[in-house]
Amino acid sequence: MPDLKFVALVFGIILIIVLGVRQGLKKAKKLQESGVKPVKQKELPPKPKMTEEQFNKSWKNLSYLLLLAAVGSLYMVYMAVRSGLASPPGIAWVYWIDASFSLLAAIAGILIFFLRRKTMVFLYFGFTIIPILLFMSVKGFKINALIHLFPLVLLYFVLKPIWDSMKN
Repeated sequence: MPDLKFVALVFGIILIIVLGVRQGLKKAKKLQESGVKPVKQKELPPKPKMTEEQFNKSWKNLSYLLLLAAVGSLYMVYMAVRSGLASPPGIAWVYWIDASFSLLAAIAGILIFFLRRKTMVFLYFGFTIIPILLFMSVKGFKINALIHLFPLVLLYFVLKPIWDSMKN
C-alpha cells in the first residue's frame, strides 16, 4: 500500500496545477471576450557580458563552492560503498550504481573547476541526476534522492551569475 503522506502530497500538487490552469484559462477567455489585448511588457536590454577580469574574479570567489559539491559527491561515494558492502545482494546493486555515478560526478565537478566549460557542467548534471532517478524509481530510497539534490542546488548558485561568460 502506498504511503498516505506521499499520495496526499502528489494529490495536492496535481490539484494546485489543475486549479492554476483552470484560473488561467478563465482569465484568458475573459480577456478574449472583452476584446482587451494584454499589455506587452518592454523587453529588458540584455545584460552585458562579463569582462574576462570580472569573470576570473567571480570564478575565484565561487569556484570553491563547486569543489565543495565535488567533495559532497565523494562523500556520497563513501556512503554508497559502505552501504553496498553492508546490504544484502538484492539491494546492494542500487548502492553500487550510486557509488559509480557519484564518483563520475565528483570527477566532472573537479574538471569544471579546472576547465570552466559548460559541457562539463552538463556531464556533472547527468552523472548526478541518474542516481536521483534510480532512487526515485526504487521503493524505499526516496530520501536518498533528496540528498542527491543538494549538490545540484549548490551548482546552480555557483554557476548562475557566471553562466553566460563560460566557454562552451
